This record gives sequence, C-alpha cells and structure tokens, in this order.
Amino acid sequence: MAKNEQKVMAFVEKELAANPGISTTDLFDKAKKVDAGVNSLSLRQFNARFPLQIKRKQSLAKPGRKRTGSTGGGRRRSRQGQEEQRLAVRKVFLRFATELSAAEERRDLVEVLSKVDDYVADAIKATGR
Repeated sequence: MAKNEQKVMAFVEKELAANPGISTTDLFDKAKKVDAGVNSLSLRQFNARFPLQIKRKQSLAKPGRKRTGSTGGGRRRSRQGQEEQRLAVRKVFLRFATELSAAEERRDLVEVLSKVDDYVADAIKATGR
C-alpha cells in the first residue's frame, strides 16, 4: 500500500494529463519512484486504485455526459405501464404475505418460505423482464 496515497494520486493525475496514452506499466514504474509503498501493489491493484479512479472522475466531469449506468438503449415505459407493473409486483408480495400469515404450523411456514423463488420469479415476470 502506498504510504502517501495523495502524493501518488497527484503524480498519476499529472502524468495522465501530460501523456494520456501512457501505459499502465510505465505509469506504475514511475509511481514506484514517487512512493516506495507502491511496490507492495500488483499492477492490477495499482491500476484500479489510481489511474482508473482518475479516468473515471474525469469522464464524469465532462459536460453533457449522463451520470447514470444506462447506455440509453433501453425502452421507455409509460407511467401507466409502470403503474401496472407496480401493481402486479404488489399483488405478488400480497399473495406471499397472505400465505405466510395463513401458515398455522411451523411446517406450513417452512413450505411457504421454500417457495420464495417462485414469488421472486413471479415478481420479475410482472416487471416484464
């Protein structure tokens, strides 16, 4: 682990700004000279901890970029469609709760809980996925 993470982060950020095409291996070798604690990291750990974090922060800072994980290729659902889905999922949960509360003995309770995957499948089906 780097002893002075902020110093390494600043160095990596400066290097990436000066040379955006620099390889991770070269960056790693240079960072080892800045802080000997970087030697304890693997190349993969170094990349995840420093360059990737900086690149992610920079990509989020670009104007006009969406900050969601969505690729934008999905279909849009109408309010009415969303409401219908919500009601369908609610119906599945209420059916589960009803069967759960109707269980009088322990074996009945276990039987209802053993069907939890069926309830999950029904809920997923209700969302149209």
